[in-house]
Amino acid sequence: MSRTKIIGLTGGIGSGKSTAAAFFREHGVPTLDADVYARAALEPGTESYAETVALFGPDVVRADGTLDRGRIAGIVFAEESLRLRLNGIVHPYVQRRMREDTERLDAPLIVWEVPLLFESGFDRFCDRTAAILCDEAVRAARIVARDGGSMEQAYARIRAQITDAERAALATDTIENNGDPEAMRQRLEELLSEWKENL
Repeated sequence: MSRTKIIGLTGGIGSGKSTAAAFFREHGVPTLDADVYARAALEPGTESYAETVALFGPDVVRADGTLDRGRIAGIVFAEESLRLRLNGIVHPYVQRRMREDTERLDAPLIVWEVPLLFESGFDRFCDRTAAILCDEAVRAARIVARDGGSMEQAYARIRAQITDAERAALATDTIENNGDPEAMRQRLEELLSEWKENL
């Protein structure tokens, strides 16, 4: 993997990670989404699936054998210790698969889209990290428009994560996304040019 530069892309819920990832794909940069790998980790037949059933019990298994992700989410949102244990099951699987696919792709530059980049330790595999920053009020409105629910629920989801100030302090690069798509696009173009120059 030494020939590939990995950019860790992160941001809080509703910040615009998917928009940024789409920009990089449009510009020919492969993008690996940690959420896709996390869903795959809990498919029936995987070791992670078996460990998750052992952790939460048979009540989280649907009649068709798949996991009731909504039920699991409700449990871990209310119980921090179980959330950490679930992350301990899922994150190693995701890290391994993303590293394998990075090596297989053999591209000069690859973006890893990881919501919990710093919290999960994924940043240690990255050459640079880019955090998308966005005001909480803007993010809450986006979450409600996208997922439904109340503003109170949206703020609870936002505040379950680290703050933008913490992300900005940890990231090597930052991207503002408070509602001006052109300004965000210009910043992404600047960063992509800089990253390519330093390959």
